[in-house]
Amino acid sequence: MDDDARVPMSGAQLLASFFASAPTAAHPAIRARVPRVRAHLLTYLDTEAEAWLTPDELVLVGAERQLEPQDAVVRVTGVEVVVAALPGFCHPAWLLPAPLDARAQLRLVAALRQWAAEHGELSAQATVHLLPRVDEAVRRAQAGLNGSPAP
Repeated sequence: MDDDARVPMSGAQLLASFFASAPTAAHPAIRARVPRVRAHLLTYLDTEAEAWLTPDELVLVGAERQLEPQDAVVRVTGVEVVVAALPGFCHPAWLLPAPLDARAQLRLVAALRQWAAEHGELSAQATVHLLPRVDEAVRRAQAGLNGSPAP
């Protein structure tokens, strides 16, 4: 099959491969929190990811929601939408309330960012623009959890 003919990875495929294979998700300090963080991430993406969608993607999401509302965004969008949405998932309003859950959330975001960079078939433009935003959002959120001023 020609590389140009390959179907791009969906956000759902990215998340499924990440949560099935990423070493961070199996780390003993995080493993018990993974289901909460994953469910919270999917809720966040269904609620907030539309801000990063093109008009055509919004139409696809609308049609997909008519069939199955839950997780529609990740089923019809690609890796770049998931990565673009990650900084917002690090915002204090979206951090899980329990401090240990919030720390696990940030570790998983950092690991997902790395996983997407290595396995998610990101464009060069996304790599240059989106990945540093995720890194900065994780640093700020960690500083907030530690009670220190954001870097």
